Amino acid sequence: MTLPHSPLRRRLLLAGTAAAAIPATPLAFAQGAAGYPNKPIKLVVPFAPGGTTDAMARAIGQKLTEAWGQTVIVDNRPGAAGWLGISQVAKSPADGYTIGFTISNIVYAHHLYAKLPFDMQRDFDPVSMISRSAIGLSVPASFPANTLEEFVALARKNPGKYSYASFGQGTTANIAGEVLNIQARIDQVHVPYKGVAPIVTDLLGGQVTTAFLDTASLRPLLQGGKIKVLALTGTQRAQTMPSVPTFLELGYKGMEFVGFFLALAPAGTPKDIVAKLSEGFVRAVRADDITAKLLEFGQEPVGSTAAQLASAIRTDGDLFGRAIKAANIKVEQT
Repeated sequence: MTLPHSPLRRRLLLAGTAAAAIPATPLAFAQGAAGYPNKPIKLVVPFAPGGTTDAMARAIGQKLTEAWGQTVIVDNRPGAAGWLGISQVAKSPADGYTIGFTISNIVYAHHLYAKLPFDMQRDFDPVSMISRSAIGLSVPASFPANTLEEFVALARKNPGKYSYASFGQGTTANIAGEVLNIQARIDQVHVPYKGVAPIVTDLLGGQVTTAFLDTASLRPLLQGGKIKVLALTGTQRAQTMPSVPTFLELGYKGMEFVGFFLALAPAGTPKDIVAKLSEGFVRAVRADDITAKLLEFGQEPVGSTAAQLASAIRTDGDLFGRAIKAANIKVEQT
């Protein structure tokens, strides 16, 4: 089922381009923040050490330390789906010395949860989008379909027979799976998991038919010949997987959203300090070694201004929200 031709549909299509088409515009140095920073900065990661978010924060934090001569400390605060750590950022002094480093589920969380310990619009000032990553539909290499069209044809002939794995209820992967069910008029059964490793094990073992995974997880499996990736979300092909078409290319609208990493400051942080923070993140992301590391993680480097991130939060949040509503996805309160 496709969205009807309407001004609303056109707005949705435009919304999906915000995170995928951020220009590389350098920032001007903020003169009013000349004395900042003059003490260590805390970079709060709302997840446990060892994951991609943690590794990226530490690599970028080291670059900021080198640039500013002040230590950037990564503070892991896992719990409550990431809400514990990020809510502590919201409650921190708005002085530029406590910054959140997190993922884009925060952008659409209010569409899934009846109550959250923070308000995305009220409690944070955007700093920078670090990188983005599409979500791809994958099948084992032995699966009879080689294209999305062939897969959809098989799924229509076998309603309820196929299943898809995701990172869990309400995640970007779950949203992509349910939107595809609606768009393609198929009936894949959702199977939520708590991590990539068990998803891959069950996908390759035949316990689930397909899996929606981020490009970082898909790329080594694709290169190893273990899977086929039939399509990716987003408005443009991924740098790291240029041979894989987007759902949009194949005629499936409403799947232009991508996941991304972002930095946030507590609301009310002085604008000149936010600008200096943004510039620091931009320079760090665009350093050759950090760019290489992000690509190694399967991420596409961005490094945006605060204003560009604010635009992406609004537009992608709206796109996610409409997809969540259309698919009637709900998450029980944690």
